[in-house]
Amino acid sequence: MHSTLRFDVVVVGAGFAGLMCADRLSRLGYRVAIVEKAEATLAGTSSRNEGWLHAGTYHALSIPQRREAMAVAKRCRLGWEEIQRRFPECVEVEKGKAVAIVPESSLAESLSRWEEAQVGHTPLTPTQYEQLDGYVSIGRDEAAFSVDDTGINTRMLAASLLSELRTRGVRVFLGAEILGRADGLLRLHAHGETHALEHRFVVCAAGYSTERACAQLGLPPTPVRLWRSHLVTLPRVAPLSVFGVAAQQAAMINHGAWSIIGFNEDATVVDAPTFEVDPAVADRLEEAVRRRFPAADMKATRRTACVKVDYAPDANSARSLNVRMLPVTGDAVVVLPGKMTEAPFSANVVASHVFDMLGQGSVTGRPMDSYELVGQAAVR
Repeated sequence: MHSTLRFDVVVVGAGFAGLMCADRLSRLGYRVAIVEKAEATLAGTSSRNEGWLHAGTYHALSIPQRREAMAVAKRCRLGWEEIQRRFPECVEVEKGKAVAIVPESSLAESLSRWEEAQVGHTPLTPTQYEQLDGYVSIGRDEAAFSVDDTGINTRMLAASLLSELRTRGVRVFLGAEILGRADGLLRLHAHGETHALEHRFVVCAAGYSTERACAQLGLPPTPVRLWRSHLVTLPRVAPLSVFGVAAQQAAMINHGAWSIIGFNEDATVVDAPTFEVDPAVADRLEEAVRRRFPAADMKATRRTACVKVDYAPDANSARSLNVRMLPVTGDAVVVLPGKMTEAPFSANVVASHVFDMLGQGSVTGRPMDSYELVGQAAVR
C-alpha cells in the first residue's frame, strides 16, 4: 500500500454533479479527491442525455405543482447563467436559437409561469417561421416562442472543469474500486495500485450507482429508484432546436451535424442501470419525431437509452427527479443530481453543509458559529 494521502473531502462520482461539488469545495480551500469507478469522467447519465443547458423553460410548465415548478425552473436558470459565464466555449447554440411549442389550451398558464420564473420567451417572428417551414410541424392549436435554452458540449464542459480543478490541486482517481472505509480512511484500488485516503468528509454523488457506492463506503442505504428513458440521434433535422412542452412530445436539440431527440414523460422504472433499449418505447418516440419533424431521415436513426435516479423512501413515492442532498451520517452526504443544469445549485447546498461541518480554520468564526441550537433556543 502507498503512503496515506491526506484530504479534507472525498467526492465519489465524477459525473457533472460530482465535478461541480469538487469545484465548490476546492474553491473554499479544502483538499479534495475525486474517486470514479469508470476510466473516464461523465461515464454515466451525464454523457447520455440530450445535452440541453436548460433555462427553466420546460420545467416551469411540466411540473404540475406550481411552487415546485418555479423552484426547479429557478435552479435551472442559476445553472444556465453560471455555465454560460464560466464556460462560454462549451455552449453550442446561440441565444434565441431554440424554439418552444406550447398548446394554445394552456398558453395563459404557461405565460404566467414563465413570467414568474423569469424565463425568457419571445413569439416567433415571420422570418423564424419561414426558417422552420418544411422542417417542423406547428399546429394551428399551438404557439411557438424563441427561448433561451441552449445546447452544451458536455465533454468540453467536463474538460474545462477538470482543468480548473487540477490547478487547485484536486486529485482524480479514475478506474477506482473502493475496497472499504473505516476510521477516516478510504481504501481504493486503481490501475494496479492501492491507496489509502485519509479524509474528514465524504460526498457520494454516484448517480445510478448510489446504492452500490453507499454499501462500499459503509454508509446507510439510500432508498433510490432507477428510471430509464430513450433518445434517438439523427442527422440534423431542422435549422433550429425545437421542443414541445406537452406530454408525449419530442424535444430536439442540435449538436453540430446531429440532432438528439428525447420524449417528454418517458420514464420507466428498472431494477438495474441497464441501457438496453425498449423497442416499444423507442417506436413511440420515433412516431413523435415523425409528427413534429416531417423532413427527418428516419432511416438514419440511432437509438440509445439513459438511466436516471430519484429518491424513493417507499414504493409508492411519487416520481421526482429533483435535486436532493441527504446527510446520511455526520461526515457524509448523498447527492442526487437532478437535471445537469441544476448541478451548480446542488453543489452550493453541499458546500454550505460541508462548511458548516468542517469550518475553515483560516477564517475567524462569527459569534453565532459558537452557538448550538437546543430546541428553539441558541446556547453556548
